[in-house]
Amino acid sequence: MSKIRIKDIAEIASVSIGTVDRVIHNRGEVSEVTREKILKLLREYNYQPDIAARSLALKRHIQFAVVMPRVVNNHTFWELPQLGIQKALDSLDHDHVSIQRFYFDQLDRRGFNRMFEDFPFGELEGVLFAPVFKDESMAFLERCARESIPVVLFNSLLESPSVSSFVGQDAFQSGYVAARLIDYGLEQGKDVAIVNMSARKDHYAHIIEREKGFRAYFADEKNRLNHLITIDLNGAEDYSLKEKLNEICSSFDIAGLFVTNSRVHKVARFLSETGREKVRLIGYDLLPENIELLKEKRIDFLLSQKPEEQAFLGLSSLYNLVVFNREPQERLWIPIDIITSENLPYYQPNTYK
Repeated sequence: MSKIRIKDIAEIASVSIGTVDRVIHNRGEVSEVTREKILKLLREYNYQPDIAARSLALKRHIQFAVVMPRVVNNHTFWELPQLGIQKALDSLDHDHVSIQRFYFDQLDRRGFNRMFEDFPFGELEGVLFAPVFKDESMAFLERCARESIPVVLFNSLLESPSVSSFVGQDAFQSGYVAARLIDYGLEQGKDVAIVNMSARKDHYAHIIEREKGFRAYFADEKNRLNHLITIDLNGAEDYSLKEKLNEICSSFDIAGLFVTNSRVHKVARFLSETGREKVRLIGYDLLPENIELLKEKRIDFLLSQKPEEQAFLGLSSLYNLVVFNREPQERLWIPIDIITSENLPYYQPNTYK
């Protein structure tokens, strides 16, 4: 066998790469049985960290790429990962690390593909990537694999052997949590609606999973609802949103709305303008617009997915992989934080460890 890697030890021991890494570096909680099993394998296969390679890595210039959606229409969500990336850079060695940033339009598949015509695959040692278009993103991941470039995903998970790690929330479970929150105190036989405001739902794997999780909860709680409706706006303008919401609120006995992304503030304003403040409303993220409406109790719950922390941890994991050969966890899950007006003061946006 060639030189044993952390990944090889993990496969032999039937544990995660992160578990092996925790044993090697004596950090985190690992059961004594698992610890002894891994230590035995490390001794048996004479695992040695590549000190020489690390030393060389620290002396050479390392170039990463960040590929993510650009900020459009004053929508602040995608500004937050950029803050996390800068925080990560500030914590690394500026003399040896640089980043090329590639931003794409979430509505332009062809533009996304064109971006890679002159992409510097041969210059890069890693990519931090927030995928949108599934098929095109999978093709990009396959190209990175052929070029032996490690990729860390954040925000949205795609299942691919070329992905070294994913940092983000369990989208299915966050949808399930949202449904449970809407269900608390809900009168039986009412109607609930899922509002998808993304440009194209089929572009976003995590949006699809959130809806699946939400629906799974009410499938488990049979006969709780009269109707569970989905509204797909596909990037429509605000007037179309109001028309669709007016239509369902007039046609159904709507008691709760679940907005599957961070634009929940638009729905909150509609409910206030039309005198429907008693409809329970849940959405995502501590954006300034959402924070103000949460304080005013016009949004009942926000689920925070910490996009800045995702990017921070993603870039840090990529650095540790390339420089120290420290294999990242395959799934680094961000907790599903439930935020209300009462506990909001204890959540400080854009600050994290």
